[in-house]
Amino acid sequence: MVKHDYGHLNCPFYQETLDNKVTVYFIPKKTELKSATIYIGQGGFLHSKEIASSKIPFGTAYYLMNLILPQKLQEEMKQEGVLAHADLDYSYVRYNINTLGDLYSPLSKLLNRISNVCYDKADVDALKEKEKITARVRENNPVLISQQECLDNLYFSSPIRYGFVPSVEDGIRIHQGALKKYQETYYVPSNIVLFISCSDDVEKVFEEVKKMKILSKLETKETPFVYEEIYDKVNHEYKEIPSSFPHSYLTYGIKFPSRAIIYDTYGELPFAIYEILVDSICKQNKEFMNQLVNLRANLIDTKLKEGGEDTFLLLTFQTEDEIALIQYLTQYFSTLDKRIDNASFKQLQELTFAKAVKELSMPNHAVDAFSRTYPNHVIYSSLIDHVNHINYGTYRRFLLEFKSFKKAVCYIRKGH
Repeated sequence: MVKHDYGHLNCPFYQETLDNKVTVYFIPKKTELKSATIYIGQGGFLHSKEIASSKIPFGTAYYLMNLILPQKLQEEMKQEGVLAHADLDYSYVRYNINTLGDLYSPLSKLLNRISNVCYDKADVDALKEKEKITARVRENNPVLISQQECLDNLYFSSPIRYGFVPSVEDGIRIHQGALKKYQETYYVPSNIVLFISCSDDVEKVFEEVKKMKILSKLETKETPFVYEEIYDKVNHEYKEIPSSFPHSYLTYGIKFPSRAIIYDTYGELPFAIYEILVDSICKQNKEFMNQLVNLRANLIDTKLKEGGEDTFLLLTFQTEDEIALIQYLTQYFSTLDKRIDNASFKQLQELTFAKAVKELSMPNHAVDAFSRTYPNHVIYSSLIDHVNHINYGTYRRFLLEFKSFKKAVCYIRKGH
């Protein structure tokens, strides 16, 4: 096992890749709470059109997550003093455990379900029926509607435009055979990372983990999903949707250049920039937030997401005057590099550091932070160190380019 310590966040950690190819990160914390995250390096972003000659329907990742950790199992674990939940993103799925009792038994139980097919056709059919209800709720959520339609405005062909949660119609196409092939392809030891944080000594943690059985799978042949996105244009600049909702909602979307282009220009620096970008230009920007008050607009959600080659930022507002809000946002983002001064930038760096120290003091937040940044192969504590060392001039240069990124709007007009 290898010990790492960046020395500035009071967060040393140990790392080891086991003989079965599972990677383990252990973050020791002197608390009663014990936390673990099972990270699978494959999320809802559509990578494979086919696996072993079988079509993989959109939403398979979402269905598999809910079959491995269904609500019934969560309730059973809760009765045993274990809080368990799962979450899906474009790049990963995570199974999270928090307990004051034994951590290794529920962790082993989940790993066993990840390693083996633990559902049958009846389970899949039951989930489809349940999803008919939850999907209808999502489809009647004006915030989600505005965000989804804004993504459709931004992108021509990238799978990122679909999100990662299936509709009722998508769910109908999902079947047990596709779920099994998906699980056997992606839920493999080399694609699994364990993040563990508790007060046990390091030898015990690795001893317990090595006892857990994770089956290796045969390699399967994939047919990759191929797409060509146009990054200097958007599909639609503006879309207005009439509704019966009592309030109006507007989502303002920003489409980043491809990951390869950004990496060629800045290397790994954008990962640190992304960590503070939304706070810098919106949530912690007093000028921006004060002007929203004047416009009688409320920023109710922000999403900065990455998937494959693509990255986007969505800002969703509740507003009664979409024209004034769009005019302000257009003006604001056209002069973005002049909106953040050196003093406020330095203050934000300090706040980000202080927040990270607080986050890493608790096991549940520590495993969440480490696993959240893992898709970019960046350790969270190292990322915060990079945030602290971003030069203000470099950040302004990024904002200068950022203001030229392509933008689109979706407006959900309230009913009369």
